[in-house]
Amino acid sequence: MTGTRRFVVVREFQVVAGREEDFEEVFKPGGIWLGFLQGSPGYLTSELVRFASERGRYEVFDYWQLHEEFESCRQERQPEIERFKLLFLDGLVQRETLLGNFYEEGPDESGLVLS
Repeated sequence: MTGTRRFVVVREFQVVAGREEDFEEVFKPGGIWLGFLQGSPGYLTSELVRFASERGRYEVFDYWQLHEEFESCRQERQPEIERFKLLFLDGLVQRETLLGNFYEEGPDESGLVLS
């Protein structure tokens, strides 16, 4: 048995002080960002991580089946993505940084991660 693979895109956000709750509304489970990407071929889910040690610092993990599906969505929906940023992130985000993207091995049916 082999584990599952998925493609992960990780971005870091520094949020404007006092706007953390607004930012979390956009990226929370079932939030606007998840709804925006849902239905895109190969999109699996997104995860928001807040750093307790640094106010206003977050990481967003977007999970895709394949790198090619992520790239296809990014290219085809670029104008929509730019509009999304203007509508929902303008005034919330001081800085956005792409930390990286990679394939991640997931657990197989037994729950073990195989390498």
